[in-house]
Parts: sequence; structure tokens; C-alpha cells
Amino acid sequence: MMELLIKAGYPHDPHIRRGFKWLLSIRQNDGGWAFPLRTVGKKLDRQIFHQRKTIQPDRAKPFSHLVTGIVLRAFAAHSEYRRSEEAKVAGELLASRFFKADTYSDRRAPSFWTSFSFPFWFTDLLSSLDSLSLLGFEADHPKTKEGLDWFRARQESSGLWELSTRIMAREPERNLWITFAICRVFKRFSSA
Repeated sequence: MMELLIKAGYPHDPHIRRGFKWLLSIRQNDGGWAFPLRTVGKKLDRQIFHQRKTIQPDRAKPFSHLVTGIVLRAFAAHSEYRRSEEAKVAGELLASRFFKADTYSDRRAPSFWTSFSFPFWFTDLLSSLDSLSLLGFEADHPKTKEGLDWFRARQESSGLWELSTRIMAREPERNLWITFAICRVFKRFSSA
């Protein structure tokens, strides 16, 4: 939500500043983010919704690339926070997980990296490269290059990409939107 509010013209709103302060306060010790309930071995069920206390994370547990990728979209959208050391550290963590299973059970399969949606919903290779391009990562960064090469290898002769999509599966122009997002990422990396 913070990403969208920033893009809608509210980057300096006090609520956004407080949101970033809160996000930075709940990071894992490694610099990424995770669902707190997963770090303490709890499942998302009805009982969780009726608890009066907020579940505190076990910060010693590793980050989740699913959660870190979603959080980084807010940092990437903000002209000040995208340059923060915390965003760079989290970006490195996210890139280190490309094509790997998440630490936690949510969207654990490595295949989730290559199943896309636009607008971005979960963390996938495209949403991650989009954020990293805004965080100042270079095209020759080993993991960035690996991600860009994955897209290069799958481009159709028409110039488009026909890739696996989620969320927007019934949208007739889904691959045009995905192609648009891929082209935007390539443009950012080539002009950096």
C-alpha cells in the first residue's frame, strides 16, 4: 500500500514516514523481512485473527524473499528511501534468492519466481528486478545479470514475452502488460 500511496503523490506524508520507521523496526537481524507468525512457527488460521496481542517475530530467523520483495517495492518507489543502506542490504538479500525456494512455506516453490503478475502482486523475478533497478543496482551485478539473461532467453521473435502469469490469468492483454514491465526494467538497467 505504501508503494501505491508514494506513487500517487504522497511521498512526504507523515504517515509514509511513520510507515518506513515501522518497517525498519521490524526487520529480521539479517536485514530482510518475514511474516512474524512464520518466524515463531505459527500458521495463519482463525485463532491468529482473534489474538489481542501482536505477534512479535523471532528476528534471529532468516528473511523471507516473498516478504522482502514486497516491502522493497515501497522503498524503491520513494526517492529518499531507495538510496538508504537498509534498502541496499535488503536488495542484496533478495537478489541472492533468485530462483530458490523461500525459507518459509508461503509460495515456497522456486517456480514462483517465474510466474508473473502486473501490476505486481507477489514477489517474482520481474517485480524484484523492477525494484532493484530503482534501488541503483547495476546490470552487471551477477544476480541482476542472471535475471535479465533469463528474460532475454525467453523473448519471442515478435519481441513479446509469453510467460506464466498469476492473478491476472483471465486478462486478455496480460502478456502485453508483462512485456511492458519487462521493457521498462531493461530500459532502466541500460540507462543506469
